[in-house]
Amino acid sequence: MTAEPKRVLMTSGHHWSSTFRLGTHHLASGFLRRGWEVAFVSNPVSPLHVFSANRRDVLERARIFAAGGRGYCDGRLWTYVPGALVAPTNKPLLRSEWVCRNWQSTTLPSIGRVLRRSGFGEVDLLYFDSPVQAGLLTRVAHRRSVFRIADRMDGFSSFAPAFVTMQRELAGRVDLVIYSARSLASYVEALGPRNSMLVPNGVDFRHFAEGRRETPPEYGSIPRPRAVYVGAMDEWFDFELVSRAAAEMPHVSFVLIGPDRIARARLASLPNLHVLGARPFDKVPSYLHHADAGIIPFDVAGHARLVHTVNPLKLYEYMACGLPVVAAAWRELEEAKSPARLYQDSGGFMNALRDALETPGDRGAAIEFARKADWDERVGELIGRLDSLGR
Repeated sequence: MTAEPKRVLMTSGHHWSSTFRLGTHHLASGFLRRGWEVAFVSNPVSPLHVFSANRRDVLERARIFAAGGRGYCDGRLWTYVPGALVAPTNKPLLRSEWVCRNWQSTTLPSIGRVLRRSGFGEVDLLYFDSPVQAGLLTRVAHRRSVFRIADRMDGFSSFAPAFVTMQRELAGRVDLVIYSARSLASYVEALGPRNSMLVPNGVDFRHFAEGRRETPPEYGSIPRPRAVYVGAMDEWFDFELVSRAAAEMPHVSFVLIGPDRIARARLASLPNLHVLGARPFDKVPSYLHHADAGIIPFDVAGHARLVHTVNPLKLYEYMACGLPVVAAAWRELEEAKSPARLYQDSGGFMNALRDALETPGDRGAAIEFARKADWDERVGELIGRLDSLGR
């Protein structure tokens, strides 16, 4: 007889079809490749989201809720966005501890009922990447539980103070806490986990190394050399540095890909500074393969608590495409010992970028660094640790 596939219920701050393809998404794909069935449940959408600045994302989440979820990968992946009367966030009333702890009781239909109806009322693994969904620990029968910490959440402006307590409680209740950066180790241990494990960020190596290669249409009017950034451009992004570099290096085209609401307000208006907005994950490799350098210009001085514990996905994604990388020097990147060129200040950034464009270096070394960080390896390590807990 064929064994029943294992099931994992993964909860995340971002829905499955989000612009952002984060570590939890990649781990979900890794479980799928190993034959697991996956439920991917995001944080809720509520009537108050109508006032959100990110209307496109809210509409997509509302559609998933209205459809009762969506199936992918021949039905082996089911994704859902709960609908709730209130949803916790760092805003008046909604940041209260009562809302943060009890929003799941306001879901319509009941989140527990939806999960049971979809075959995930009992699972082999219950996974969290934020404390928002912690109530599922008592609503869903499970054999093992994991809490993934990828950042210092208190470094984000959307982090409600009540989440601090909830994060500590969740870390102490799950079987295993995994974290993505070496520099998060002391932070995680202070939360008092039963067991903890470093599972660094990685890359879908084949997707980037062997992915789409056609020249993006926008590049027809964007001359080389191109220095590209792909990812979030939020408060920790060094807008001032990029504006200054674009002004002082007019021969370089700076291409920024990602949600752009803040970027368009804070970046200088220059002919060689191209803010393209978000692009689908499957198209990102083509933008990288036709660039000349990848940049990670984070504001370390202004957001040290957050940035020093970041293990950036884009480092591996750039390198899987063979790009030389120029990045701000922060603790995690220094310890990674990657081929990236690290800088300390604005002058250092421009010098490192000039050097990367003129002397790209060993492309093969960059690709090999990324190859060793494939997400399938990360999933295998996680499953192995969970199995050892069982023994």
